Amino acid sequence: MPRQNVKGELQIQRMVWSRQDVGLTASVLQRNDLLVHTFTTDHPSLILLRRGRKTIKIGGKRIVLSPGDAVAVAPGASCDVQNETERGQFESTWIVCENSILSKLERTLPNYKKLKDVAGLRGLGSEFVQSFERAAQAIATPGRIPGVVAEHRMLELLAWLAHSGLIFDPETPSDLQRKVRLMIGAAPEKTWISKDLAQSLALSEATFRRRLADQGQSFNDILIDVRMTTALTLLQVTDRPISEIAYQVGYESASRFSVRFKKRFGFSPTAVRGVPSQLQSPS
Repeated sequence: MPRQNVKGELQIQRMVWSRQDVGLTASVLQRNDLLVHTFTTDHPSLILLRRGRKTIKIGGKRIVLSPGDAVAVAPGASCDVQNETERGQFESTWIVCENSILSKLERTLPNYKKLKDVAGLRGLGSEFVQSFERAAQAIATPGRIPGVVAEHRMLELLAWLAHSGLIFDPETPSDLQRKVRLMIGAAPEKTWISKDLAQSLALSEATFRRRLADQGQSFNDILIDVRMTTALTLLQVTDRPISEIAYQVGYESASRFSVRFKKRFGFSPTAVRGVPSQLQSPS
């Protein structure tokens, strides 16, 4: 569980913390610079940079974050992400917000613009950072913080995004590609078959594949990308063995998983963990 140091600051451990009806939180710790092309975020997320530098590119937009800055990422946004270390260390913390809380905020602020991709939250100062850390603690220490307080802390954090004129959209996705990503992401270890997934969406397999093709995607492409994106996150935010992470995303063979991972990102799973190497971005 998170601990506080003598200054009362949140100490980060490498695991994912979850609290029902509130959200998820975890911290990324890296010792190598990392560049990931076309990283898709499937859930509404807020990311606080603690050490190093983070650059996000999407469309013609470029957001550069320094320690204390944050970024809000809308579900479904795909962007290039570069994490650069400072003296061999990079650290950030992310929070995923539950839709029930997003809906409450939307009812309070019905006329606010919905975030469509990414938005930088820069130069907000120590009060914002403290609000972020209180929300993370509320998720990670449910035994100490009552549910009503946890919800209040999340709403307070989201109010900082509203301060910039934006809120997350709590609506259920209607886009087929996003529905498929969410279904696979909920159980990436499962043996997914397009016919079964199509049936669960009340579609014939032919219609299912055709609609994905109309969006420039295939079932296999989505399956691989969700699995590899999940694996990258687990490599960054936990200390689980690579073989265990491979199994968690549907690969019994760690070597086969590593080949697939490197093909997707351009660097190996061990490189994410800080094994000395020169990371190369995908060509």
